Amino acid sequence: MKKITIVGRGTVGCLAVSHFLRWTPYEIEWLFDPNINPVPVGEGTNLALPQSLYENLDFDGYHFDQIHSTPKLGIWKRGWGKGKDFKHTFSAGNIGIHFNALEFQDYVFEMLKSNPRITIKEGNYSDPNSIDSDLIMVCTGSPKNLDDNFIEQEYIPVNSAIVFQCPWEMPKFFYSITFAKKYGWVFGIPLQNRCAIGYVHNRNFCTEEDIKEDVQSILDEFNLEPKVIRNVNFNNYVRKINFNDRVIYNGNASFFLEPLEATSTSSADKVNRITIDLHHLKEFDQKFANDYYHNMFNEIGCMISLHYLSGSVYKNDFWKYAKNLAKNRLKTEFKHNSSFTERIKTTLSEEYTLDSRNKFSSDVGTWPFRSFKQNIDNLGLDNNLRKMMA
Repeated sequence: MKKITIVGRGTVGCLAVSHFLRWTPYEIEWLFDPNINPVPVGEGTNLALPQSLYENLDFDGYHFDQIHSTPKLGIWKRGWGKGKDFKHTFSAGNIGIHFNALEFQDYVFEMLKSNPRITIKEGNYSDPNSIDSDLIMVCTGSPKNLDDNFIEQEYIPVNSAIVFQCPWEMPKFFYSITFAKKYGWVFGIPLQNRCAIGYVHNRNFCTEEDIKEDVQSILDEFNLEPKVIRNVNFNNYVRKINFNDRVIYNGNASFFLEPLEATSTSSADKVNRITIDLHHLKEFDQKFANDYYHNMFNEIGCMISLHYLSGSVYKNDFWKYAKNLAKNRLKTEFKHNSSFTERIKTTLSEEYTLDSRNKFSSDVGTWPFRSFKQNIDNLGLDNNLRKMMA
């Protein structure tokens, strides 16, 4: 019997163990360092995570209550482009979730730890090649340094966030909020017992005092009072080679792109599925898996760039920098006539209707085409994109 080793006990490690337990006959070895505190990331999701949790763990409303989850009906956007306030809505019968990541990790671990197919070992496992296993998936968090194994995503204009954790007695909205602000944009993740407000920015264009002053209007709007404030600096990157003969990477050990389109957990789910197709079902080879991986993150990156291309109601140095990066990024993409370029052309040339929706079944990055079109339409990008592609 083949054995797969999952390294890491964070959100992605828990998702990986549950996924391989459900979809393969492998023996599963779960390795982690109990002295490393998992990071609470990915609390706002898109449509993939609820389906994955249902398929792999039979999650329902009871389980979601245990992790203080709320339904995510879509993404509430404000201040982008000419300042239009709109909601990127999900279709009926499809929702994402907001969840407490640390509670999720503990809850899933308790669900799985006594399964007879799982062997749990604690320790420091810094070298995956030293592990005696048929297949190793490394889910150990962000690399300390970006070396030659990574490709930095230089077109993304933000590199920091200040997160304000605000207790409340009950949710005041059921959309993730994504509001453009003076120095970047602000996310809001509503849970049953708290709301996380995060100001994502580029630390080269502002100070911590600037951020705290600018976020106050949103805290006031929803009557929020922060109890915990956390500063996070990050790089944006993907791995050059993510799928090897024996070692695969997932989560922040594999990739990190800023959270603008809430793609981290769905991307991790895709990596799990690709791994099974490659190593268990043997439906394609290693080159195809890595090409698929890079194309997925290319499309996610382009989706992010579309937002910055639309600009915002602010005309300062940060937004000029962000818009210029996005414009250069998308011009390069259009020259290559990539799959993303073809999706843009389809969006601009055809109307998405009830009768025609079957023609738009493929995802863009990790979002369905319907969501992609909503962003294009509501960000007011049609004319700009036509000019760039002319």
